[in-house]
Amino acid sequence: MYRIANIVLFVLAIFVVMGCSCSKTLCERNIQDDILNIDKFRKQSKKEYRYIEEDAERLFANSAAVYPDTLYRQQYTSLQGYFYGETGFDLYCIWYAQFNANNRKHYRCERKTLNKIFYCVNDMLRCIAGGGTGFAHETYRIPAYTEYYIYKYQNMEANKQYQDNDISQTISNLWQIMATYNNEDMPFEILAYKMKYIYENVEYIKSLLTAEIYNYCLQEYMCRLINENVSEQEQLSL
Repeated sequence: MYRIANIVLFVLAIFVVMGCSCSKTLCERNIQDDILNIDKFRKQSKKEYRYIEEDAERLFANSAAVYPDTLYRQQYTSLQGYFYGETGFDLYCIWYAQFNANNRKHYRCERKTLNKIFYCVNDMLRCIAGGGTGFAHETYRIPAYTEYYIYKYQNMEANKQYQDNDISQTISNLWQIMATYNNEDMPFEILAYKMKYIYENVEYIKSLLTAEIYNYCLQEYMCRLINENVSEQEQLSL
């Protein structure tokens, strides 16, 4: 009952902000901040580069074919010296992304657009959930997921090519995911205030969904978020 009421309030808040103007400049500025933070993190790790470089081929060869989290778990015993803990996994994802991006430079434009889309999604969820360290870690890990989804799209069998180009359905699914992250105790006035910012980001994402690959990868990213959210809820119920 409370979950239904929460979703109803969330939908009402959407209607409250439907008349708001889209602020692409605001979204771009937030994305640029994320990129600068990731570059800063990478530069701070340069002192370790001479050690990581020696093992890069072993650690990341053909890594785009394996989901970043899975590859990290498979290699964990040999990674502790480089990539220990949550921050270590952030750095691992940055190296995973950089190694694969260097091997597939012809996807430069698609990579840039997908990172923008995923940063927006993560920022919206952070906003509606009221913050959390997990969203900060996610900003460093997004480039790795981007590389994985590009590889997955690139290597789909011809007879299984993605057919669902319905952007409206993708956006509808995105709204549903955000509803599950909503704080049930949030006063409606605060929710409506936040929805203006979220609505602007949604409109910005819609403007970026200009090719099949973007729609496909966004749906893959959302499936990951759904699975992680379900896993967290199951753990809390134990």
